[in-house]
Amino acid sequence: MSTKPPGMSRILVLLGAISLLAPFSIDLYLPALPAIALDLHASAAAVQLTLPAFFVGLAISQLLFGSLADRFGRRPPLLAGLALVVLTSIGCALAPNAAALTVWRVFQAIGVGSATVIPRAVVRDRFEVGHVARAMSLLGIISGLGPILAPQFGGLLLSLGSWRLLFVLLSVMAIGSLAAATAMLEESRPAGRGPAIGPRLWMSVLTDRRFLRFALPATLISASVFAYLAGAPFVFIDQLHLTPQHFAWLFGINALGLMSGGRINAHIVVRVAPETIFRRAMLATASINAVLLLVVLSGRGGFWGLALPLFCFVTMLGFNFANGFALALAPFGAAAGTASAMYGTLQFTLAGVAGAAVSTFYDGSPRSMAAVMFALSAAAVLLYRAMRLPEGFDARPLAR
Repeated sequence: MSTKPPGMSRILVLLGAISLLAPFSIDLYLPALPAIALDLHASAAAVQLTLPAFFVGLAISQLLFGSLADRFGRRPPLLAGLALVVLTSIGCALAPNAAALTVWRVFQAIGVGSATVIPRAVVRDRFEVGHVARAMSLLGIISGLGPILAPQFGGLLLSLGSWRLLFVLLSVMAIGSLAAATAMLEESRPAGRGPAIGPRLWMSVLTDRRFLRFALPATLISASVFAYLAGAPFVFIDQLHLTPQHFAWLFGINALGLMSGGRINAHIVVRVAPETIFRRAMLATASINAVLLLVVLSGRGGFWGLALPLFCFVTMLGFNFANGFALALAPFGAAAGTASAMYGTLQFTLAGVAGAAVSTFYDGSPRSMAAVMFALSAAAVLLYRAMRLPEGFDARPLAR
């Protein structure tokens, strides 16, 4: 396989900057969850539900913006989505209670979804499958700054004032992304009239066994991440008594693991088949989550018994995400936006279920978080083993 294609660095920096909106929208307010519950006179469970509500909005937006991007091009829907983020972030900042915040978060997520599905479609437009895996790894390194920086900014802003400042910052970031996309992003959709949008095209993707073989396990692994995101602030801040700032540092260290995994993956994917890496990373993730669950059920290990398995878990995501996505979208050309949307819909629907499960079964301990993480990663391994590709499967991109 050749080295990095011409222009990869420039486009990935731009797409990475836009993609930062998604992790910032999720991770920025995690250290503030206990403070939000206190300020809005709401229970921990009610405030935790703002996270799965956000994932519901992301799931909806994948279908919306993926279809629009295939029909009308990548630029116009992205610009509209970023404008929506500006408005809804202000709405979140002004929310008077937990219910209003939850509603605003759903609509904010619909806008943020444009910054997830459309950059992935642009990567698929510009690169072939082997380079897509590498490009997604490099994009993950850039967007991986989000989980490192977001909690730090969140902790800092909380030390300066109200949690509402966090959503003001998101609005400012959305304005910057909108300006950058307007000035620098070129249209990348393949020439010609876009495919017809709607349920028929969605079903053609969802019934493609080549897509499902990789998309289902990859999105189950991804959903386990959101179980971690929903549970970790209360586990480390409320139960282990970390300050929001110390939790932010812990979260940032884990994100460094994610970036390291992505960088290693980008290096080895030019020599090792993406499916081989994906399969081994899945098995490793399920094993790590099994260890985490055993530690939690034993009631021993304390801080390090939780922190070390979680660091290893997040590091493995650098191998899971890029390869699972590249393999799932390999058969799609002109319909890359819709395929990326269906991938994202699966991802965030399962994420919403995972977050809601952690919230529902939360009992003041890490048990619900660890159990949901293990169940999802084990299901990913079992599904991957159970599904078989059709005869003559070819991982090269196919025009659609």
